[in-house]
Amino acid sequence: MSDAAEIVHVTWGVSRADTIRDALRSQRDDARVIALSGALNYGPINPPDPDVRHAWLKAVLRPDPYADQREAEEPWAEATSARVHPVYWVCRSDAAEHASFLEFAFRMNGRPFDVIDATDLDFVTRDGVRRPWSLGIMRREDIVASGLKDKRRVFSRAECAAAAAAWAALRSEDAPLRIVRDGRLVSAPLTHFDAALISQATADWEVAAKVIGRTMQHLAVEVDPPGQAVSDIVLFGRIQALGDAGGLEIKGPGPGLRDYEVRKPTTASSA
Repeated sequence: MSDAAEIVHVTWGVSRADTIRDALRSQRDDARVIALSGALNYGPINPPDPDVRHAWLKAVLRPDPYADQREAEEPWAEATSARVHPVYWVCRSDAAEHASFLEFAFRMNGRPFDVIDATDLDFVTRDGVRRPWSLGIMRREDIVASGLKDKRRVFSRAECAAAAAAWAALRSEDAPLRIVRDGRLVSAPLTHFDAALISQATADWEVAAKVIGRTMQHLAVEVDPPGQAVSDIVLFGRIQALGDAGGLEIKGPGPGLRDYEVRKPTTASSA
């Protein structure tokens, strides 16, 4: 690391970056924290061009208008600049965090950086010792009490090469979804979460947002292994596709996930 290089902390997502920044400030560390954009666990990634991904999102997932935003490239350029020495925070059991981390290692192209990896960490909370499946469930006080900052280590050249190779393979496959399986990020079909969605729908009409929220909770805590996180953007897209195909019944004016109602097909309509 160059003596002149500024140490910056990097992670995926604004909320995670905010929590990490608060934790660092509480420990009198004023280093910058950069939030990377783009949920690279879904959509085209060969390459992850923001315009291509935005077009795919609108055409395939038909997102709620609040989610219809282009992904910023500037944080990526800032975090991988030769002028900084990055410290990357990740929990690799979260597919979005894992995907962002692999893309980051790919872009670093062998340049050294440090990592703070919360994967499989037993961390201390006011409710006892827990194991996180995502940095997103860790609060500032959890990060501080667990001494996560002190777990910083060099991400070796060999590790970086392996991460870049794994991402190159996923880029080549360019599947619509990427999920965590046995600690690895793997490609998955667009229909991967359909069964979970259908299982969480009921025979009564419910606002789509409620079914989506219940499905996210089911995937996070009720399945084995837990922590199979997925964006509500993906689930909303699949609800609309299942409605088109008859796997679910859907009604409402749209375009947002609170403007539709959904239920399991009745016997008459599914016959």
